[in-house]
Amino acid sequence: MKKGNFLKVLCGAAAATMLLTACGGATNSTPASGSAAATSDTTLTYWSMWNSTEGQAKVIQEAADAYEAKTGIKINIEWKGRDVKKLVGAALDAGEKIDFFDQDYIYVAQQAGKYCADLTDMVAASGFEEHALPILIDTAKSYNDGVLKVIPYQPYTTGVWYNKAMFEAAGIEKTPETFPELLEVCAKLKESGVNPMTCDQGDGTALLMGYQLARYIGQDALLEVVENKSWAEVPEVKKAAEDIYSLFSNGYMSEYAPAKAPDGANELGYGESAMLLQASWVPNEIAQNTGAEIDWGFFPWPEVEGGVDGIEASMVGAQGFGIVDKSEHKQEAFDFIMSVVTGENDLKMAEAVSAIPSDTANTQWPASVAGAEPYFKNMTKTYLWAVGLQENVNYKDYIQQGVDQLCNMEITPDEFVSQLAGM
Repeated sequence: MKKGNFLKVLCGAAAATMLLTACGGATNSTPASGSAAATSDTTLTYWSMWNSTEGQAKVIQEAADAYEAKTGIKINIEWKGRDVKKLVGAALDAGEKIDFFDQDYIYVAQQAGKYCADLTDMVAASGFEEHALPILIDTAKSYNDGVLKVIPYQPYTTGVWYNKAMFEAAGIEKTPETFPELLEVCAKLKESGVNPMTCDQGDGTALLMGYQLARYIGQDALLEVVENKSWAEVPEVKKAAEDIYSLFSNGYMSEYAPAKAPDGANELGYGESAMLLQASWVPNEIAQNTGAEIDWGFFPWPEVEGGVDGIEASMVGAQGFGIVDKSEHKQEAFDFIMSVVTGENDLKMAEAVSAIPSDTANTQWPASVAGAEPYFKNMTKTYLWAVGLQENVNYKDYIQQGVDQLCNMEITPDEFVSQLAGM
């Protein structure tokens, strides 16, 4: 990743406390176009996707307090939780005063992009791109014809999280790189007396099928299959279904899988299962739910024979801040956001919830997700969540039903194909 002199000088440990000045100059910035000059009695309203009790919220509140102490500008935070996604559009349409908000960064860039300011110039002036993962910035721009309308933060990746101790006890010295190798690993783990894998129904089973099919044909072709309902016309659909079915029919999945979330994931915390395909927030969730202290390993979902995608392709995403275009204090909002997503506060957030740091200068990852770091740097192709299986709102529930039935072995791979082809 690119690391220029700006990054080295401004975002080293010694400079972290100077973040507000270094990464945007909150106290003496020139207001962005259309912004009013801020005064000491200025208040910015922020609708947050977090609940006030969450680790992310606590770090953001500390950052808001520090920002107010430094600038005199108050950040009024309304902790909306995940429902902000359902609420913010209607509120803005009704004329409610909101200066900035956060949600999944693709949601902010795409569905909510019409409400958001063009941040391209502010980002260029601040040097923020020196701090950010290029794949996130490029993806965000792609939703608005090269215009950046979201500041990504708290990135995540998706792959197989596993218990290193269980691998060692089973004599497994190398993580699998191909699907046949994954089956071999599963066999060894089963022989050792543990469930090789588990999953939750819904998102968990969708990840399995989405990844396996995308490894064969790629995401673009998968999206075409979903849109055109051409399940029976693409032979790889049946191959992927057979592969996923084999994990269950061979007894490589827990007898309870697919379970109701988060019961499947919690099996790793209770020492019952060894592997789980999920996003990088799952080690922290399992620790919170079960109190388990696991030495976590990670590997990307394996390649398949004759497939078009390998481990360079993954679900890489992030949360994201959007600044409302009608806000009178865009620059001040931007400066505050910079204080959250870079430097010391970004590192605090990563440590608070065992997440991947947003700032590329923060190279020390929390131990529970550190196994993904070598792969994360080389991921060049971004998958959507479930690699697009859930993108078509008209069919996603029907597709999910079929995937869950396949994983429950209620239908065969042939029946899975014909069922979806008949949508």
